Amino acid sequence: MLRKVGIAVAALLIGSMVFAQSNADKGAKAKNPGSVNATWEWNGYPGGKIGESDTTFAPSKAYEIPAVKGSKGATFKIVSGTVKFKTESYTALYHGNKDSATLENIEKTKKAEYAIKIDDAATIELTIAGNGSAAPSRIVVVKSGDQQLLSADNLDGDAAPVVIKLANAPAGEYRVLVNGSRIVKVSAKN
Repeated sequence: MLRKVGIAVAALLIGSMVFAQSNADKGAKAKNPGSVNATWEWNGYPGGKIGESDTTFAPSKAYEIPAVKGSKGATFKIVSGTVKFKTESYTALYHGNKDSATLENIEKTKKAEYAIKIDDAATIELTIAGNGSAAPSRIVVVKSGDQQLLSADNLDGDAAPVVIKLANAPAGEYRVLVNGSRIVKVSAKN
């Protein structure tokens, strides 16, 4: 009897855990190939409403971040939270760290939330790094509604940036939740 209870408890714990998945394929096909081709990267400070010191955004003041000239078919905006541009060996969107953040509680502990919207099925890639030494709280998560699609934790600011990829994502809006991390580049292409 105790063994059955132990197995049931273990199964519940494993089922409730969130596992980091840095690549996923949703299998959607573009209706108009080439209709989404957008990139956000910052080679030097780009100006706009995000400054070189912490800038805070409320949902009522969401800000669409300009894409590289010639981009089409997608938008990327900060919905809420605190962010700044900073240049070290590369320029990125920097986010502070809340040590208590985990993949399981990122919804409540995030430092910022972004939204990327694609007009047609496309592959979304985020180039990311930690903002400081590797720790479980240095997180980036991509969601569709409440469903977690991609995640990375233990990101290290001293290591080379890594890419997380959502291939063949259906048209629509995806949420990006961050804590203790940097966003170096975002792209959406089909």
